[in-house]
Amino acid sequence: MDNISRVKKRIIWLTPDYFFDVDTYIVPLLAVNYEIDWIIINIFNSKRKINGLIVNEIVPKEFNLRYKQKDPRIIFQYIKLFINICKFKYDLIYLSFEGPPFFFPLFFTFFNLNKVIYGAHNVTTPKGSADEHIIRIYQSFVLKRIKNIHVFSKYQMEIIKKTLPGKNHYYAPLALKDFGSSLAVPPSNTIKFLFFGYIRDYKRLDLLLNSFRELYDSGIQNIQLCIAGQCDDWQHYQSLIGLHSNITTRIEVIPNTDIPDLISSCHYLILPYQDGAQSGVLPLAYQYNKPVIASDINAFKQFIIDGYNGFLFESGSQDSLTSVMKKVISMHGHNYDSLKNNVSDFCSKELSINQIVSKYIGFIEDCIGKNN
Repeated sequence: MDNISRVKKRIIWLTPDYFFDVDTYIVPLLAVNYEIDWIIINIFNSKRKINGLIVNEIVPKEFNLRYKQKDPRIIFQYIKLFINICKFKYDLIYLSFEGPPFFFPLFFTFFNLNKVIYGAHNVTTPKGSADEHIIRIYQSFVLKRIKNIHVFSKYQMEIIKKTLPGKNHYYAPLALKDFGSSLAVPPSNTIKFLFFGYIRDYKRLDLLLNSFRELYDSGIQNIQLCIAGQCDDWQHYQSLIGLHSNITTRIEVIPNTDIPDLISSCHYLILPYQDGAQSGVLPLAYQYNKPVIASDINAFKQFIIDGYNGFLFESGSQDSLTSVMKKVISMHGHNYDSLKNNVSDFCSKELSINQIVSKYIGFIEDCIGKNN
């Protein structure tokens, strides 16, 4: 940190409400070294809340979108926001808001892109995500014009260096997500698995449901599955569950205050995704010292060492997932404590908040320095 100028540089930091749990651990620590104006952009009719996620006295200003992002009337709100930002001579703009289809075409007309860092959570659009083809076109349009790009996994860094070699590429991973302490513990007589987060087709909950039912029907009945999160098409998944007594569901946006108990009351988190850049749920599981069972997509290989702090199965294969879950169940009694210890060890070495903030400082200084 010795290379930071004594005069604090000014940064405007724009966080969408859906990524607030990413920035809330970073911005307050960066504010020690920079003068940061922090704005959270709340999307129209958002059910997400920031309560319980403000880690100290630094509180963002809220900018509430009054229309859906596809509604042309939102253009006037964006223009108002940009005019207000332009009143101040910021040394840097950091943003991870996406806002298709209008946000970035307008943004590019207002700001010097040499002074902008874009936190790209998806360098590639996950297969099966909502509005996949439209989002892919929009994201390509954005990334081709942005000059400074921050990615959150080494896998995404490899991709963007190959596809967009002329950019400034920056890397810092997601920080562990602390939603508060919990006294909840998993059940002692059953093994409890958790699927948590916004339920999308590409996350392959159907694969998990089929594997769980197969295991249960084979006679392995000391298992539970909890499914928690918002879903726009729950009927499909409900038909796969039926009236299964060992599968519990909570289909809604989970309040922040409930998340610690939800995570703490399970043994393993399962991420059966067929695609994705990274998962915000994984660092949440690690915060509460939970091993993770995940597909072997590149996004997870950086953070899950198979058999050490979690387990990987062949992406898209129900047979592979069933086999791995069966293995986990058979090893659970004598292996679970070691797995938890290994999760803790991995996080202290690879995901410490000081290391992550240092990476942010490094690329902020690099970007500002190039402009000077």
